[in-house]
Amino acid sequence: MSKLVRVIKSNRGEGYIDVVISVLVLMMVMVLALNVFSFLTVKQDMDYFAKEMIYCATTYGRTTGEVDSRKAELVVETGLNPTVSWQTSYFNASAKTVQYGDTITVTLTYNTYVKGFGVFRIPITLTAKYSGLSMRYWK
Repeated sequence: MSKLVRVIKSNRGEGYIDVVISVLVLMMVMVLALNVFSFLTVKQDMDYFAKEMIYCATTYGRTTGEVDSRKAELVVETGLNPTVSWQTSYFNASAKTVQYGDTITVTLTYNTYVKGFGVFRIPITLTAKYSGLSMRYWK
């Protein structure tokens, strides 16, 4: 029993434990940094997605038809499939047309998770919001 107590109180090998803990902490910091950078690239893709959607919507003066086709192209191009919501005052609500000079606002929402922490799933919601003026006159 006294030999066991002597081994426990001994300081031999303490440096190895410090190195192992330091490496573990360093790896966790690297995983966190990679997650932050991946979120930045996803945010850039979301901004690009929103700009393209609003450009298409303002050009055609509507939030359906060609805009839905452009969304499908952007989903393939970026690999993201965000939730799209439109805020505008429609000239014709059934056709979803917007009169010349009226504001069209698109909001994209994308849900993802922090990866690399094992069984822990930390949800992150990314949002991109852009607006523009309709360039189409409807009679």
